[in-house]
Amino acid sequence: MKLKKSKARLASLLYLAVTVSLLAQVGQAVKQEDFKTSEQVAFYRRHRAFADGVAKESQLLGKSASASQTASPYSIIQDSVYLDGHTLVASVQHGAEKVPLKLNVSFLDRGIVRIRGQEDAPLKPRFDETQKLVLRDGGVNLKYASADSLQLTSEFVNGETVHVVSFKEANNTASLRMTERPWTVEYVLNNQPSILLNSKGMFHFEHLREKPGADGEVDGADGAWEETFRSWTDTKPRGPESFGLDISFNGYEHVYGIPEHASSLSLKSTRGGGKDAYSQPYRLYNLD
Repeated sequence: MKLKKSKARLASLLYLAVTVSLLAQVGQAVKQEDFKTSEQVAFYRRHRAFADGVAKESQLLGKSASASQTASPYSIIQDSVYLDGHTLVASVQHGAEKVPLKLNVSFLDRGIVRIRGQEDAPLKPRFDETQKLVLRDGGVNLKYASADSLQLTSEFVNGETVHVVSFKEANNTASLRMTERPWTVEYVLNNQPSILLNSKGMFHFEHLREKPGADGEVDGADGAWEETFRSWTDTKPRGPESFGLDISFNGYEHVYGIPEHASSLSLKSTRGGGKDAYSQPYRLYNLD
C-alpha cells in the first residue's frame, strides 16, 4: 500500500516537473520583439502628445487640471441639438478642421445612457457592427426610456449654452448636461455631477481624409499615412482614424475594469508617479 502511494506521489511530482519545464520553455519561446510597445504605435504617440499639449496649455493659463476644459477645440454646432424620441442628437466640430461629427445620446431604462459618434458625412462609413457582437440579440431588444419621460431644456450658464435632458433613474433624479462651448457632457445624479466627458479637454477625433501629398504628415502627426514595424507595413489610405476622450468619475477613488496587465482589478494610473503605477496604457487586443 505504501509502495503504491509512493509511486503515485512520484508520478505527481514528475508530472509537475514536466509541466513547469514546458511552461518555462513556452515563456522563453515568446519573442518580446515581435510585440509592439506603446511608443511604437503611432496613434498612441499622437494622443499622448495631444493630451500633454492640453495639460501644458492649461498650466500656462493658470488653470487646474479639472478646469482645463476651455482648452478643448471642439464645440457644438449652433442649432444642431434636438430630441428625437429617446435619443438626443447633436453635431460637434473642431474649431479649425470644421468636420462635423454626429453624436447620438440614447437613453435606456434604469438610467443607462449610451453615446455614439461618427463623422456626419465620412469618406467611408466606419465599422459599426460592435453591438451585434457584444450585446444580447445584437442589441435589437434593448429597452429604451419612453419619449414621454424625457424633457429637453436649454439654459445659459456662465455665458454658455447648456442643453439638459432630465429623466428618472430608479428613485433618483438624473439629468444629462451638454455644454456647447467647449463641448462637454455631465451625467448628473441627485444634482451632483457623477460622470464627466471631455472635462479636461482631451477629446480628439481623427476624421477620415484624402491624402494631400507624399510627405505622409497631417498637422505634424507621425505615422499618419503609413507606419512600419519590423517587416510589416500598415498603410492608411484615408489617413489617421483613431479617437481619444477623457472620462472622469467624480467622487470615486477607484475605477474597476479588465486590466491588460497582470494586475489588480482596481485600475492603476498609467502615467506613473504613484505606488505601483504604470507608465504604459492598458491595451486590449482583439484576440483577448
